[in-house]
Parts: sequence; structure tokens; C-alpha cells
Amino acid sequence: MDKYYKGFIATLLLCFFYSVHAAEAPKANTEEIKEVLSEEDSYWELDLGLAINYNRSYINGLNDNEDGDFGANFIVSGGYYYKDFFIETHPLIGRPLTLGYSLQRTKHFVVNVIVESVFLGFDESSQNHGDSLTGINKRNTSLDSGIEAYYSHKYGETRLRLLHDISNTHNGFVIALDYAYPLFFKKWIVWPSYGISWLSDDSTDYYFGIDKNEVRPDRPEYTPSSAITHKLNIYAAYQHNTHLSFVVYGGYSIFSNNINDSPLVRPNNDSLQLGMGVMWSF
Repeated sequence: MDKYYKGFIATLLLCFFYSVHAAEAPKANTEEIKEVLSEEDSYWELDLGLAINYNRSYINGLNDNEDGDFGANFIVSGGYYYKDFFIETHPLIGRPLTLGYSLQRTKHFVVNVIVESVFLGFDESSQNHGDSLTGINKRNTSLDSGIEAYYSHKYGETRLRLLHDISNTHNGFVIALDYAYPLFFKKWIVWPSYGISWLSDDSTDYYFGIDKNEVRPDRPEYTPSSAITHKLNIYAAYQHNTHLSFVVYGGYSIFSNNINDSPLVRPNNDSLQLGMGVMWSF
């Protein structure tokens, strides 16, 4: 299995290397894109795609195989923007489906009120191999709301999110800081990024803790405190023509001990996603 995802990583690195050396002239930059959005009342974008991918979850039992799964998935990316309201999703660069309202938007600084799901739920029926999830309580998908702030500068983009559960699911807080250095060329977009998140006690305990009624001989009671996650992402797209582009992407996440020590996480204490595919822009 290692040789397959190492091949994916090599492809990602090759695309990144080629994009830097094949560049002829800048295509655009994020400041210009945001300036266009600020000048228009209404704007929409939609990309549909199909990708083959490799995915290894940190939750034990979610994959069909312990070492991870190969598969294909349909990709929807884009958004609709009307004055200060927007709904968007950009999953390949780490943006889930998000509903928002802009409190402030300038050329370099944006502040939004947002609603999105930080955590995806799982339960016993989500199990695809083994029995590690047998007998657990259902973990519901969260709905979290709060403030996010973007700052564009010559060294890239920084985003800060302060979110709280509004669905009475985990009742916790999440603080997330992301940094990206997008590169725009004549035919290529390359988007490497790094993110660090702090999860409050309630959030970590709800998704990774073990209650008394879930205990069994190989699954002791577990009450974790707050935790930290780290995530590295890279996304690269080659624009073949006005509508068609080819993409490669990857993401790697690691977690602090309060998550790694959960009986639900062993033996996979990290997660990995790699993929490549085609996108059609409308």
C-alpha cells in the first residue's frame, strides 16, 4: 500500500515543481479577485469534477481497509455571492460548505460571520472493517458559527476562525489559524497551506471520548481534554482551456495525544488524502 500513496505524493511534488518552472506570466492574484468581488453586487462560480483518490482515516474502522482506501468521488466547488451574503464550498483547499455574511471587506482584509460544519459525525453503521465502533453512541455532525477574518499580504493569506457549536451537539469551541501561499501562473494555480486548530474539552470529549455505556474490555472509559490538530494541504490545477482543468491535491493531518490516545483512533493516529482528477468550470 505504501508504494501507491508514495506515487501520489511524487505526482504532487512533480506538478508543483513543473508549475514553478513552466510559469510565463502571472494569471491573477487574490487581491485582484477580491477587488472584483467588492465591485459587483452579484457573482457566482461553479466547478464540477471527478477524481480518483486515496483516503486513510484516523478513526479506526471507517475505511474498508485498515491501510486506507482507493476510490472515486464527485467534486463540487464554487459559490454564490450577493452583496455581503455568500454561500460557498472549496473542498480541495479545505473550505467546507459555508454560509456567511461579510461585516467588512477591503482589498486586504475581510471579516465574515459564518456557519459551517467543523466535525462530521459517525456511528456504528459507519464501520467498514473490524469492530472498534461496535456499541458506540452516535456522534452527530456539528453546526458551528462564529467569526472568520482573512488578511492578504505579500507573504500569502492568513485566516483566523473563532467558532462555537450552535446545534447543541458538542457544545464546544474551535479556534483555527490557517496560512496559505497561493501561486498564480499563466496555466497553473498552486495552493500550499498549513492549518492549526485548537479544540475545546467539550468538542474533544464528544467526538473522541468513551462514555461508561460504551466501555468494553478493549475500550476503556476515556475523557480527553482540549486538543490540537495540524494539517498540511497542497492543491494544484492546470487550466487546459476556459472550462477544463486538471487537478492534483493532498492533505495530511496529525493530532495531539488527547486525540491519539482515544480508543476510537488507534491504530491510525493521522489521516492522509491524495487525489487527482478533472474539473469543469461553468
